[in-house]
Amino acid sequence: AYHLLCVIQRTLRESGIRHHWATLRTHLSGQVRVTTSMVNDKGQVIHIRHTSEPEPVHVKIYNALGLPVRPLRRLTTIE
Repeated sequence: AYHLLCVIQRTLRESGIRHHWATLRTHLSGQVRVTTSMVNDKGQVIHIRHTSEPEPVHVKIYNALGLPVRPLRRLTTIE
């Protein structure tokens, strides 16, 4: 885990992002996965899970690391 952290921080530094790990965690904690649940007229429970809209700071960090800004697709399940 330590080596992975070092690689992430080095990659970010090379892109001009020089935040401490705690600051990065704080910034990235603003983007979350949200589940909305509702009951339709047939009595089925529908769950929709999606990632919140990334803020500019998220996009900058993800781009520097070569990661997609929305790594997980929207997921809908019906019970």
